[in-house]
Order: sequence, then C-alpha cells, then structure tokens
Amino acid sequence: MQSFFGSAREKINRNQLILVAILTVAAFFRFYRLNEIPPGLNNDEAFNLLDLLSVLQGQFSIFFPANTGREPLWFYLNLPSVAFFGVNAFALRLTAAVVGTATVGLVCGCAKTLFRSTRVAALSALFAAISVWHIFASRYGLRIILATLLTVLALWWLWRGLALSGRGEKSSWKSFAFAGLGTSLAIYTHTTSRLLPFVLIVVTLFAMLAHRARARDYLTGLVIAGVVALAVFLPLGGYFVTHFEQFIGHTENLSIFDPRVSKGNIPLALWNNTVSVAGAFLVMGDHQGYRDVPNRPVFDPFVGAFFVIGVIALLVALLTRRSTVEARLRAFLLAAWLAVFMISSITSDDAPNFLRMLPAMPAAMMLAAWGASEVWERFRGETARRVAAGAFGVMVVVSATLAFRDYFDFGTSGVAYLAFDTHVADAANWINANAATSQVYIAPLWSIQGTLRVLTRQLPIKAFESRDTVVLPSRSNGKDAVIVYPWEQEKKAQTLGERLGALGTRTNIVGTAGFPVALAYRVAASDLPDAQNPLVALARGGVFIQPQKTENAMWADRLELIGYSVEAADSPKRNLEVTLFIRAQKPMSEDYTFSIKVRDQKDRVWGQEDKWPGDNSYATTQMGDSELVIERFYPGLSACAPADAYHLTVEAYNPKTGAVLALSDRPGNAVPLGTWHADASQGNRLEDLEIDHNLETDVAPEMHLLGFTQTPNEMRAGGDFSLSLFWRGAGNGLPAHSTSIHLRDSAGRDFALTERQVALPMEGRGLCTLFDLRAPPDAAAGAATIFADNSKITTLNITR
Repeated sequence: MQSFFGSAREKINRNQLILVAILTVAAFFRFYRLNEIPPGLNNDEAFNLLDLLSVLQGQFSIFFPANTGREPLWFYLNLPSVAFFGVNAFALRLTAAVVGTATVGLVCGCAKTLFRSTRVAALSALFAAISVWHIFASRYGLRIILATLLTVLALWWLWRGLALSGRGEKSSWKSFAFAGLGTSLAIYTHTTSRLLPFVLIVVTLFAMLAHRARARDYLTGLVIAGVVALAVFLPLGGYFVTHFEQFIGHTENLSIFDPRVSKGNIPLALWNNTVSVAGAFLVMGDHQGYRDVPNRPVFDPFVGAFFVIGVIALLVALLTRRSTVEARLRAFLLAAWLAVFMISSITSDDAPNFLRMLPAMPAAMMLAAWGASEVWERFRGETARRVAAGAFGVMVVVSATLAFRDYFDFGTSGVAYLAFDTHVADAANWINANAATSQVYIAPLWSIQGTLRVLTRQLPIKAFESRDTVVLPSRSNGKDAVIVYPWEQEKKAQTLGERLGALGTRTNIVGTAGFPVALAYRVAASDLPDAQNPLVALARGGVFIQPQKTENAMWADRLELIGYSVEAADSPKRNLEVTLFIRAQKPMSEDYTFSIKVRDQKDRVWGQEDKWPGDNSYATTQMGDSELVIERFYPGLSACAPADAYHLTVEAYNPKTGAVLALSDRPGNAVPLGTWHADASQGNRLEDLEIDHNLETDVAPEMHLLGFTQTPNEMRAGGDFSLSLFWRGAGNGLPAHSTSIHLRDSAGRDFALTERQVALPMEGRGLCTLFDLRAPPDAAAGAATIFADNSKITTLNITR
C-alpha cells in the first residue's frame, strides 16, 4: 500500500531524508536567532546560572535548594556550555535547543516503535518540530526540556519491554531496566517527573489485564524497572529523607491543596483547572509570557483537527472489542502519558501551566499524527491521495508559518521583554555602567532577583530596605552614592527622595524598550557625610535625616551613636518613633541587634523594638567604614502603660549569644535617649490588647471586662503588685465609671485597695487600665480574692 510519503517499496533512504528534513526544520525553529530571542535573562534561568557558578567553583550538590529547589541533572548537563560560552542565557539556551531538537528525533523513533508506521512516526516528529509549545521550551534554559526527552526514552523502553515480554523474549529485561533508568534520570531533572513512575505502573497493570497469559512477565519487567529506578534514585532519595521539606516544599506551595490557592474549595478548583487544561489544546493556552506564547493553544486549527481525530481513534481502540491487545495497550499508553502529565497542571496553582505539562507533548503530537494517518487511510484512489498530499503539504506550510509568526513575533514583543526580565537586565547594565564612580545600593526586592544578581555579580553592591532607613557612605572614597529601585517601587523611592531633600537627585532609568524600568537617587560625593563631622552634610536633607539631638557614644570601639530624634505619631504621644544615627568605626564579624526600650520610673519596660538596621535587612557586618545608617524604630507604649514620664535607652547585643555590647567611652551598655511624657491611652484595637487571662464579665452596666494581667501571683503581705484590667469600648458617650478594687483575704475580711474613674473608648476598641496595688500588711495568709466592684477577677496568694 502506498504510504503517505510514497510507495512502501521505495528505499529506506527516502525515510531517512524525510527525518533529516524534519530535524532540519526542528533545528531551524530552535536555533534561529537564539542569541537574540527570547530577549534578556529570565529569573529562573539566572538562578540556574548562579548554581552553575557554584558547581564550576567545585561546590557540587545532589540538590539545589535555591529558588524553591531544583534537581541536579540539568545543571551538570550544562557545565560544558557554560564553561565555554560563559555565564549567560545563551549558554543555557544552547543546551536546551540541542535537547529539544534531539527530542524531535526521539519522538519519531518512539512513534515508529509504537505504531510500526513510518508515516505516523514522521508526522509525530513533524508536528513536534513545528509545535510552538515545544519550540518555546527548547529556546529556554530550564530543565523541563530535558525531562521531556527522558520521558520519551523511558516510555519508549517500557513499550519495547512490554512488546518483547508479550512475545516471550527473555531479552525484554534490558528494555525494562532502561525504562527504570530513564525514569530515575527524569526524576533527577524535574519535579513533574515524579509522576512518570505512575505511568509505568498503570500501563503495566493494564497490560497484565489485557494479556493475562503474560501477566507474570509484565510484572517481572515492572519490578526490574522499579529496582533500577530505585537504585539510581537512592542518592537523591537519601538527601530528601534528611531534607523532607525540600522534597515537598515547591509542590506544596503551588498546589490547589494549599488553601491559599483553592480558597477552601478544592473540588471547584479541580473542576476549573481541568476545564482550563482540556481547553489548552484547542481553545486557550497558558496566559503567562514566561511559560509560553500567551493564550496560544497547543495546536493551530489545522493540526488541532487531526488531534481531535486522533483522540477519537484512541477511544475507539481502547473501548471497542475488535481492537487487538497491542492496539488497546498502545491507546492506553498514550492516554496515560497524556493524562498523568496533565494532572501536574490540573493540580497546580495557575492552570494551564505549559511548562509543567511539557512531558505530555510527545503523546499529544502522536495523537495528532495518528489522526492524520487515519484521515489518509480514507483516501483510496491515487488521484485522491495526490490531492490530499498536496493539501497536507499546504497545511504543513501554513502551520509552520503560523508557528514562526506566533513565536518570533512574541519573542520581539514587549510581553517577552518583561517576561524574560529584560527590563531587569537593562537596569543591571545601568548599574554596571555607574558602579565605577558610585557606591550602589539596591532595594531588597532586587537583591534576591536572580537576573540582577547574575549580571551584577562582580560589583560590591549593597541592599537595604528603605522603609525606615537611609544609608549614606562616607565621602572619603570620592564616590557618589546611588540608590536604585525597580519602577514598581516608585512610591517607596519617592519617600527616600523626600528624606534626602536637596541632597538627592532623581534619575529615571529607561530600558531598551523605551519605557522606565527603574529609578535612582544620586547623592554626590561632595554632599555625603564627612568622616570627621558627618552631621553637617545632613543639614540640606529632609527632616528624617536631621537629628534633634547629637549624642556621642561608642560600643566596643566599633559602633558609634552620633545623634537621635524622638517623636510620636499620635496626640497622646504613645506611638513613639525613635530615629538613631549610627556609624560603623571598624569592620565587624558579628551582627548586632539594636534595642530601644521605654521604661517607667520603676524601671519597667513598657515599649520596645529590637532589630537590625534596614528593617532587619542591613546587618552590621555589611556596614562600611564610616558609613552612616539612619534607622527609625517604633517602640510604642503598651496599651496598659499609664500616663507618665518615661525614659528611653538604646543598647546593642549579639542575637546569637545574647551578650550585650559594652560601651567603650563610659560605664555600662545602654545609652540614654532622654525622657518622654505620654498621656493616657484613648483606646486600642481589640487585637492589640495583650491579655494574659481572658474574662467575659460585666462589672457594671455597659462596663464589660475582657480579661486581666496580674504580676506577681504570690507575695508577702504588704508587698506591691500590679493588676491590668482590659475593657471593651461601649461607644455610647457614657460618663466615666468609678471602679473600685478590693481584696478579700482567706479569713473573709475585705480591704479597699484603690478607686479610679474609667472612661471607655468607642465601640470596637479596647482599653487597659493599670493599677499599682499593695497587699494589706495585716491580710491573712492564703488565697485572697481580688474584686473589681463586685465582680471576682482573680486570686492572690499571700504569704507571711
């Protein structure tokens, strides 16, 4: 019978030429302008390069935990390319293009073995060659492209093993062993490949049911594949045993079984994702530009029609009695192959996810090829077949043209510019150009961004969170200071600009696409703090960087306090804001935490904040010589703190050891920051009331008591103790209520302790009132009961 490409009697050279032609098309789509398209360097690719750098430096690993964790095989495969071409996107993408092109050839071989048809094999390879789905991943330096190749190999070997076992040939064990090897290597490549063993299991079980006479041989083959896979997996498996959180972390965080993803309705999330994934083949594809051409389905209308026919042919082969065991098993293999890897997207947080589904690509292309072959079989006459062949040729040209247009138009678009972090690369180039004359600081959002880290890896860049911080180097090195933000943090950058005042000059950094990608504030070297008198330069700055008071204090000859400001953000003056002006006098090998404490006259701490500079982003080990760090703290008063005068102090300590750093210019370790008078609280949010013991009781009409805190619970008669009562606001404009506190000792005698007017805040807010009390000197020993008005609150154990 005449084949799709000609007579079956023609020499095999023709089939080889056809395969060469298909591979040439595949290579063209995967290598054409690979150094330009896609642009930039994607964040995930950048993290791959960072880990490859560590490998090139001799830091080998069985698992790479950064960037949510990645298996190792892809990294070691890329070593030659990165070593030769350098640490860049092209080195990774070149390996991906080679693997992608090879995968097309393997699809051809696998389909030939499955269908015993040169026609289906060639069509499968052809559809894979012009598949935008596969082209996209083949030009992208991510590991999923290798997992796809290994999936083809594993299932190809599985089919060979099943076929040989079905004929009773003893050599089948080799194929099963290779299937196990391919499976394990795939698991060494990508998290999605953990689904591959399930394909082997369900296909083998189906084969046992379909051909029971050989069930034992099939089961033996599955055991051989499992033993080989387990043996190869053991090193990685051993790592996961001791790092189980890394085994489940990435999958767990991006799964619909996470309530944050499913929003508490897992069945609905599963249904929506299933519809999205099923529609991805013909209707609407992945919408993310870093995973595929946005919204483009897997198939164009022409190949898609063949895919639908292929699915129908699969169902017929699977469900009709007239099907042979081989035909039914082949159909089940393709169905399982496709369905299992669709599950990886169905259960994910953002379906359809084309990268996770990519190992299903060969099965999808084989189904389309099967459909095309079925259509071809309907044409019997020579003329009809010539017309059909011509029409098919036109269709292939149109499909290839659409693939070329869709991918390469996308590759030069603004969507790809952003998806592949070209805007970050443009900002990195600007930073590189300015680093020679400036000390560069960046926002923490970029300090953890892989693209920026790779492209600026040789620069002494620093990062700090500027919400409560300004960092200025000394002018002594003659360099300007430049603080760079991504454009999406423009508001935060503007706040820094306001704080810098006349010291800072803004620059918008425009990318190669013609729009702003970042912005920077520059402080000229001449305007930076002088090492001898640093505060003088700040006089031209905003209020934030001008201290209210100067103060010279030195901790261990390393950290110097040169000034501070104290203010409050509310009218009762309870939400304190303390700004410290700190310099590093020597490089430090330990990180120190600064602690602001607000104490009353009894030395009780009513407000405190402990943190590193930069809102915990700029450790003291990062501080340069004579670098000035201006840091704001928020040691707000507790809800129970009464109206009073408080004194503030600052100290530094090592958070690892708890050791407090001693002052080297005076005795002690705490520097006084003056006295502050705070008025009584006007009420707090209920969630801000730190209640030790909850109560739900009405002390008087509309006087609802939420709970109390008592310190201590046991004491000698005549000793002092404190009682804090927490009230719920009434909000009805009630006059202050006179609340009396009295004690009934174990002998039943009552003692009045104090009386106070309590004015409740508005509805929905709470109030804490502190009572400093003294146990009656003549109270009987034992458990005494404390009352607020006539309501029992707690007990106090009195001793003698």
